[in-house]
Amino acid sequence: MRTTTDLVLHAEDMGATVHWALDLPERGRYYPGVDVIVIRHGMTERRTVSTLAHELAHLHYGDPLCTPAVNRRAWRWAARLLIPSDEYARAEQHHNTVGGMADHLGVTAEVIRGYQATLGA
Repeated sequence: MRTTTDLVLHAEDMGATVHWALDLPERGRYYPGVDVIVIRHGMTERRTVSTLAHELAHLHYGDPLCTPAVNRRAWRWAARLLIPSDEYARAEQHHNTVGGMADHLGVTAEVIRGYQATLGA
């Protein structure tokens, strides 16, 4: 399972910096052009990891705008980064809900739905 520290180091490897903000209205934000990711301080580890992976996807693609389609693509990318296929299969065997699988894997439901979307692609 990836941790916040793992993903901050991954961001640095990708040429970005990660900052924390108490007053960020959304969970995370990517600033294209300057390659800065800002994450809301104080979230749970699984929400922080999921959000940071999502913002790393925006960095990876260089997304200048956030449309619904761009966000769906970012959740799919985050899912591939965070969830090994064998772990997903194990979670699916033990849980029949998105929430149960998310708890089991230490991610948010958005990441699970992103992973499920990759299965149909």
